[in-house]
Amino acid sequence: MPQELETIVPEANDMRLVSRRHAAQLMDCSPEQVSNLIHRGDLDAIRIGARGVRITLTSLKRFIDYPNR
Repeated sequence: MPQELETIVPEANDMRLVSRRHAAQLMDCSPEQVSNLIHRGDLDAIRIGARGVRITLTSLKRFIDYPNR
């Protein structure tokens, strides 16, 4: 019976990643706008391969919760 990742690594919830498209859906904007936020440094992203990009949920939550954006 495999253990949940959160049980093995408690900070796993903070390490979760979402695609640009999923982040855009969560923020009700375009994937291009998410790319702009990454390039501005407002969102933390991790490269996966040559073209893959994933955004950390921690940075997404921080951006959404930040007042007066």
